[in-house]
Amino acid sequence: MQLVNIDHSPYAARVRIQIRKKGLPITMTESPVPRKTPAFLQAFPLAKIPLLALDNGDHLPESVAIMEYLEDSFPAPPLRPQEPLATARMRVLSCFTDTHLGPALAPLFRALLLSDTGVDTGRQMDIVRNELDKLDRWLAADVPLSQRSLHLGDLVLAPTFWYVLALAQQFGAADIAGGFERVQSWWTQVNEDPEVSRAMGEMDTAFRAFTDTLQKPVP
Repeated sequence: MQLVNIDHSPYAARVRIQIRKKGLPITMTESPVPRKTPAFLQAFPLAKIPLLALDNGDHLPESVAIMEYLEDSFPAPPLRPQEPLATARMRVLSCFTDTHLGPALAPLFRALLLSDTGVDTGRQMDIVRNELDKLDRWLAADVPLSQRSLHLGDLVLAPTFWYVLALAQQFGAADIAGGFERVQSWWTQVNEDPEVSRAMGEMDTAFRAFTDTLQKPVP
């Protein structure tokens, strides 16, 4: 199998972490079709990366679906709790990332890419802070990472939270996580995992290269 990957994608990063923690023989590859083209949409109906290229020639989209498939197919070492409530709590963290935190960040990506989006970045930062407050309160209700094993929910959240910090830095709000003690504690602990730390480094390198291209004058 292969993972169609982009290093700066938080969605690809979460799958890379899982693959490496499980020691799976899955190689990283670029898209066989140029992205953001009609041919890409024709080949891959959801038109998103990452994609898991299966041995039968099919491509599985959507990072969380890929991660659940890999966990079902290769259960050891486990990255999903066995107890039903613990599994549900793990999935809450994944759902929060993709339905709360990620959408709050999306306008900031547009503001970074385009000089005139009509995005009030200050107000949008307040929206992100509101989501971090939700996360902080959820982490207070959940079992802390110091008392459990790393799971798929952590792998889903970590790359997106990295982008919270990176985009906040871009828009002059480097202290955006200040005051959220449980979030900061979780972030410190999750980065102690070598594969999480490696993926964050890969995103940092790729994101810096990307932002450098935005700053270059058009000839």
